[in-house]
Amino acid sequence: MPSRGGLAMATSRIAEQARDRGEEVHLVVTSRDVAPGACGHQLQDGVHVHPVGRLPDDGDASLALADHAADVARTAGSTLVHGIYALGAGFTATVVAARLGLPSIVSLRGNDLDRGLYRRQELPLLSHALQRATLVTGVTRALCRTAAAVFERETHFIANSVDADRFRPERRDNSLVAALGLGTDRVLGYSGELREKKGLRFLLPAFAELVRDRPLRLLLIGGVRRDAEAAFDEFGRLAPEARARVHVAEWARSPKRLSALLALCDLCVFPSLQEGMPNAVLEAMAAERPVLATAVGGHTDLLEHGKTGALLPLSQLDALPEAIAEMLDLRDDERRRLGKAARAHVVAHHHPAAETAAWAEVYRLARAAGGPRHARVVEHTRPAPEAR
Repeated sequence: MPSRGGLAMATSRIAEQARDRGEEVHLVVTSRDVAPGACGHQLQDGVHVHPVGRLPDDGDASLALADHAADVARTAGSTLVHGIYALGAGFTATVVAARLGLPSIVSLRGNDLDRGLYRRQELPLLSHALQRATLVTGVTRALCRTAAAVFERETHFIANSVDADRFRPERRDNSLVAALGLGTDRVLGYSGELREKKGLRFLLPAFAELVRDRPLRLLLIGGVRRDAEAAFDEFGRLAPEARARVHVAEWARSPKRLSALLALCDLCVFPSLQEGMPNAVLEAMAAERPVLATAVGGHTDLLEHGKTGALLPLSQLDALPEAIAEMLDLRDDERRRLGKAARAHVVAHHHPAAETAAWAEVYRLARAAGGPRHARVVEHTRPAPEAR
């Protein structure tokens, strides 16, 4: 299965849900663990995973992915091709589906649309995927509205889900507090790999400003993404006292471990510049944590300001320190109320059973629509002239 990151987790979850519905699932993914251009196969928890080795040239990589995906689909007798993430996977899915005469689904996940619309080299891939797919889905209402308006496509909204039986409120573990060196200070939490698009350049300065006059720690659950390490190191150089109060807990795919870490956080902050529907926010809400997030993407589907959390307009990110302070200064019972309301919301509206039922219906609709219409191929051939 894909291993890390929100897209990988969502892809694995959607594949497993299809498996549980009785589908035979073949998941074709790029991988650095396979020889360049090669395609492997392994059965993981009932899902057939076909890793395709990455090639140094992006164009060749797309060609290799499409060729292997077509071979897999043909051999397996597939009746539907699903591309999760419009750029790359979505484009490949529509090409493979057209070659095999199958219906296709392209799923918008977040920055595929945000990036693809404004990058000249990616817009053709995005346009092809959204115009040629049998059905298009989006993980946020904002994505669906944009795709429907720009590409004049009916777009189906299917939200991410969270297993609230696995991600749940836990008691504060004092031994974990001691192991992380958090002491008795209040704890500001962030979950996921911190990087530029997740608001790194706003969160770290905001924290540095806050610790000047209040005892506070920042717990980064999942650490810092590799391409953001230089910026994180620079923060440490410019604000060494604040950096000393930042604690990193490495990412672990364990709901119990994550729930225990979230239980240490007095407030979870997600200052993303752009978003799909992040698993990290769903998990924090399921763990009954009060959440402050920017009013972007799926955050606006998940959080109702003052009821299930707090939203900060993107245009007001410079006021992040004040927004965090306001949330931390709420009475404990008020923050508990927000956390309980957050959990109640995801239990009611983001249950895995609701997500799998939505996917089952979209798969049914795509199959009922049938494969793409093939243009007629006209051959212009003449017999060879007679030898004289």
